[in-house]
Amino acid sequence: MNENSLKVFVNKQYSGNLTHEDEQFVFNYTDSAESVVSLTMPKRRASWNSKKLHPIFEMNMPEGALREAIKNHFAKIYKMDDLNFLKLIGPYVLGRVKFNEIIETKENLKLDAILHSPKERLFEELMQKFAIRSGVSGVQPKLLLTAQNRTTMKFEHFIVKSWEASYPQLALNEYFCMRAIQNANLPTPEFYLSDDLSMFIMKRFDINEDESYLGFEDMCVLSARGTDEKYNGSYEEIVRIIKDVVVPQKRKEALRVFFGALIMNHLLRNGDGHLKNYGVLYENDFEDTRLAPIYDVITTTIYIQNDIPALKLSDGKVWFKEKTYKDFATKSCGLMTKEYQEIVHICYNAILKTKEEIDAYKSTDKEVSAFLQKLKDAWMEKI
Repeated sequence: MNENSLKVFVNKQYSGNLTHEDEQFVFNYTDSAESVVSLTMPKRRASWNSKKLHPIFEMNMPEGALREAIKNHFAKIYKMDDLNFLKLIGPYVLGRVKFNEIIETKENLKLDAILHSPKERLFEELMQKFAIRSGVSGVQPKLLLTAQNRTTMKFEHFIVKSWEASYPQLALNEYFCMRAIQNANLPTPEFYLSDDLSMFIMKRFDINEDESYLGFEDMCVLSARGTDEKYNGSYEEIVRIIKDVVVPQKRKEALRVFFGALIMNHLLRNGDGHLKNYGVLYENDFEDTRLAPIYDVITTTIYIQNDIPALKLSDGKVWFKEKTYKDFATKSCGLMTKEYQEIVHICYNAILKTKEEIDAYKSTDKEVSAFLQKLKDAWMEKI
């Protein structure tokens, strides 16, 4: 292997080589590869060539604060292009596809110690220690950690998110938005809020009990787009991908869940439901693909007053009217009118129930109380 090449592993099996040559990225499967690196890149003898890094390899490249932290630390040693970023974070990157080598890491962290820590600026301390091991996308500061869960006594895998001054109380925002998603009977990962409200912690949903990884691909990958195109496309396109990729026996439920998530985005005023915030999971290539749980939901209009939906629906980016949603449900998602009405009714009740939970959440901090009131005021109880 030369300095412009990387070994690519799928669930610890050496499966191919990624090379940058003649101003393009080239991926070749090994003869012994058992699994695909992506549903969009089936095994074949011919190379998979791309002028930009292939979407599946770019999917979990760090962005924002995490990327800057890694870049600043290593810029004197490496030219921090895409290939060198993958060389650095490749053994630790989120998911079953890893790069360069396989490194096993074990920590003695406990989930309770993170949730209930008396330390101020704990996230910054964790960032210093774990930044290089945290290949995970998104502009929000976040880390990958393994910690012992007191309930199960197992070491489990978590994504830990913090927030910056420009997005006050983002962890609290995401926590109650995700509670609303749960109250709407939509599948979510397990999640927690730290006592000091500085961190939102989510259990990873792409790892099996035996520590093997499920395949996960977001809608950027499945629509052959790079991360910088995550606000392109439409919700109709996501539905077409679900119909193409999700196995028939799970497709109807996937469409119901996706439609419910879209209604909740409207009611919660989440303008960040972009292509990277929806995805599919699978264990056996092409045989058991299903929609991933709903994740990364926040009320964005608290920070961006006139925010709009992330993707188009019916060729527009506005807070859509009921007729638009009903047409989308029946014509695109294939739902019956009765199913549409049931889902919308459940979502309305979820908002009311979560507002009650916010009212029951007691805080002596005036800033927190004021933020929670703003959160409730931003939410819509009906379309």
